[in-house]
Amino acid sequence: PNGAVDMAFMVHLENGTIANYTPIYPGGMTHPSQSEPAGTGVGGRMLLHDCLWDGVKPGMKYASEIVEYNTKMHADAVVIVYTDGIDAIIKSISPLKVDGVETNLSAEDIIRENDAYNGYPGNGNVQGNMSRGDAVMVLVKALAEAAKDPTKKNTMVQTALDQYSKGNIIMTPEGS
Repeated sequence: PNGAVDMAFMVHLENGTIANYTPIYPGGMTHPSQSEPAGTGVGGRMLLHDCLWDGVKPGMKYASEIVEYNTKMHADAVVIVYTDGIDAIIKSISPLKVDGVETNLSAEDIIRENDAYNGYPGNGNVQGNMSRGDAVMVLVKALAEAAKDPTKKNTMVQTALDQYSKGNIIMTPEGS
């Protein structure tokens, strides 16, 4: 109902600059005590993938707890970027250069081009040869490279603020 966590990152900032990204694939990550939401039909402890099921606000808290429990990394803030939000940022500076090639693809398509599972385990039409984390990092690196251009960076920030106001980017604590 509120989306799924398909990929997460722990982002370490130093003096307002990104110092490190740690990709966190949600597969198999469970909450230390919360049960899986009934509507998922899964049972057992809550999976990171399903933590938003019963609402974004509690889901963000659960996501933080699940990541910390499984990785021992503490998050001071949690940010959700929905597909519409990231796609608006990409479109605002389009075409995006991915591995040196200009593209107008969506975030999902960029990831699926590189993901060995093409988003679906067992899919016979797999194009990529990377893990989900590495496939997402291709997109992250392309956006980081684009942000080196001050004009594009400003456009990306303004678009992100617009997407935040539209609810396509959500943060807790708010405004973090």
